[in-house]
Amino acid sequence: IPALQPNNSAPTKQTVLSWQAAIDAARQAKAAQGMSTTQAQPVGSLSQRKRQQYAKSKKQGNTSNSRPARALFCLSLNNPLRRACISIVEWKPFDIFILLAIFANCVALAVYIPFPEDDSNSTNHDLEKVEYAFLIIFTIETFLKIVAYGLLLHPNAYVRNGWNLLDFVIVIVGLFSVILEQLTKEAEGGSHSGGKPGGFDVKALRAFRVLRPLRLVSGVPSLQVVLNSIIKAMVPLLHIALLVLFVIIIYAIIGLELFIGKMHKSCYFEDSAEDEPAPCAFSGSGRQCPQNGTECKGGWPGPNGGITNFDNFGYAMLTVFQCITMEGWTDVLYWVSGVFCVFENISSKKRVLGLFCNSKSLW
Repeated sequence: IPALQPNNSAPTKQTVLSWQAAIDAARQAKAAQGMSTTQAQPVGSLSQRKRQQYAKSKKQGNTSNSRPARALFCLSLNNPLRRACISIVEWKPFDIFILLAIFANCVALAVYIPFPEDDSNSTNHDLEKVEYAFLIIFTIETFLKIVAYGLLLHPNAYVRNGWNLLDFVIVIVGLFSVILEQLTKEAEGGSHSGGKPGGFDVKALRAFRVLRPLRLVSGVPSLQVVLNSIIKAMVPLLHIALLVLFVIIIYAIIGLELFIGKMHKSCYFEDSAEDEPAPCAFSGSGRQCPQNGTECKGGWPGPNGGITNFDNFGYAMLTVFQCITMEGWTDVLYWVSGVFCVFENISSKKRVLGLFCNSKSLW
């Protein structure tokens, strides 16, 4: 019977097409599900992940590029000493330790109390010993970085970076001051020359210690961004400074024309020959000496020990700059109006200004 025989014939074309359509539908459904999952994921996380991957690859590229093939002409990348130095300087706890050392050094500089001559106290003696420890730490750091990245010839060498160059100069000055200090002690023990070998005061080099807090900039990249922005902003401000300088020059020239040599007269007492610390005028407009045994004479150095005057261009610019800063400009106003008032002689309509100038003779 044909109906009871097993169906061993090949699948028909219609069956194959049905299977293929089902497989395609399953694939499309899976692809649509994947797209919906991707769209459901936040865009910010994707962009953040891409930025992190880019920063990581960039950091790895910069790290590899910052290592020259040779350092100090003889140390290759396979050298055990150099490999150890690279591992140390690129170790994050090492950077944290250096930053803590810089902070501690700043605290030590703030606690230190300078005394005149060779006087000191126990606290300063202890801080001097601590300074040696800080100098040793910073010297070791400089040595490790020079061995790791080279000194000068490579484009990414240690001193090619401006902040690293500042660190290098601070360390060199510190070592130089220590050497001179030891020579000073030997000279004092031998000849008692006053602690100044060759006439040079070693303590003058201690002023460079104030630069040590700037080493924080090399360890904190955000501070580098801030300082670089400030430096870039100084260039446009230079044009404003030139404008201010131009204004100071103009008014300094006007002061030279009007008040040159006129601020060296003062009221002297006839009995004691003592002077009053204020300029005066012989006759005409200006401050007149009171009728109490005083006489207006020349020979007075001038206000502020002879610094505030219009006798030359330098002093004139300094006086105008003092007025611009609004620091003590009223004193300059009284001194100049006590010498000479040009407004009274310009026009008879300026009697108010003339009254203002002549009223200065009352103080």
